Amino acid sequence: MGVPTSVMVECPICKQETLHEVLSAKLGGKATAVMDSTVKCRECGHVHHVVIKVEKPVEIPVVISWLEKSTRTKISLGPDELISIDDEIMCGEEPVLITAIESKGSRPRKAKARDIDTLWGKRFSKVRVPFSISHAGKSYSDHVLAVPDEEFFVGDIITVGKREVVIHTIKTKGRVFRTGGVQAREIVRAYGTVVRKSSY
Repeated sequence: MGVPTSVMVECPICKQETLHEVLSAKLGGKATAVMDSTVKCRECGHVHHVVIKVEKPVEIPVVISWLEKSTRTKISLGPDELISIDDEIMCGEEPVLITAIESKGSRPRKAKARDIDTLWGKRFSKVRVPFSISHAGKSYSDHVLAVPDEEFFVGDIITVGKREVVIHTIKTKGRVFRTGGVQAREIVRAYGTVVRKSSY
């Protein structure tokens, strides 16, 4: 059996059971494994040592979309690991943002790994930032690719396709920005005006 990526154990700082990332571990035992491990609390970041009994990890199918394509893979998770929509997980070396969960015929917003039939996600090494661009009285849609943490600022001039565009508005799920900046992962749509263009 493989080592789970996270476990629920008591944190000596938080004084309660919290989700911990498994940093390193040695496994012994058969049906129920004994795991001697170093873990990190996801609530407070405290790193400590624990010896716990763990159930065999479950394998979950994952459908990963990127632009117009999708691929299938599997990940191993601890049975009690809680997965939620908008969680970021690692599939091998690829970061994936969870977009949907199928569990027992329904689509919950979160579920324990033992109850999950399939996960859907999108590759998160880069995200697509949609743009609505106005020029000469007309508007059209385009996009740029950016790393999730890259910030876009109102007033920035960036290249979108073959055009230099100044951003005047940025829309997220809950707010419209006309000043300041927003990370690419949060942007629903950016609005800009062409300031320069090259030949088509």
